[in-house]
Amino acid sequence: MVRRIAADSSATSDMNAVDDAVVDLAFDVTGTALPANYELGLWCELVRCMPWLESVEGAGMHALRTSPGGEGIVLLARRAKLLLRLPRSSVHEAMNLTGRTLHVGPGITVGTARERALRPWATLHAHRVASESATETEFGEEIERWLASRGIRCGVITGRRRGLRAGERDIRGWSVVLHDVGDADSMCVQREGMGGERSLGWGIFVPHKSIAAVT
Repeated sequence: MVRRIAADSSATSDMNAVDDAVVDLAFDVTGTALPANYELGLWCELVRCMPWLESVEGAGMHALRTSPGGEGIVLLARRAKLLLRLPRSSVHEAMNLTGRTLHVGPGITVGTARERALRPWATLHAHRVASESATETEFGEEIERWLASRGIRCGVITGRRRGLRAGERDIRGWSVVLHDVGDADSMCVQREGMGGERSLGWGIFVPHKSIAAVT
């Protein structure tokens, strides 16, 4: 079920604006296959290589680009990137990840990295936002409260139910699209993220060119 929440249709975007406080760091990676629920294992490997990462407030890991491989595995896309959302102050130290091997499945070798600045987009998408809400209606109300607490006015579309097994935990939530988002609000959402489990790729918003795919 798709839910819509009232939007501020006057929102605009200035694509020249850049936020320097938080960035995405995109590492080239080489590898073949991963466990289907690879997220916890991958984050643990990142922390093994960079112990300081665990204490960085707001640090997050985007989901990797994969395709189904059957028998409990996924296949790493040919041009997949390991994307970390980090405070700029952590970028220099994170660059030391280049050349390391992450022991997840057959293993992933980390290559060079490029910094990607966050920019305001009027439409943002999070593949999955963690929530303990029992229904999509309750989840929509939770989002309304989150946005209201930050003074953000925009349109909201909740999409597919999502789940992840992380060790002994089952994480649940939904996909979310925010549209008609003003510049300052767009940057706030991207910097802060929504819900918990950022280290496992939840609640991280990225630009979305159109809402057509989820309506």
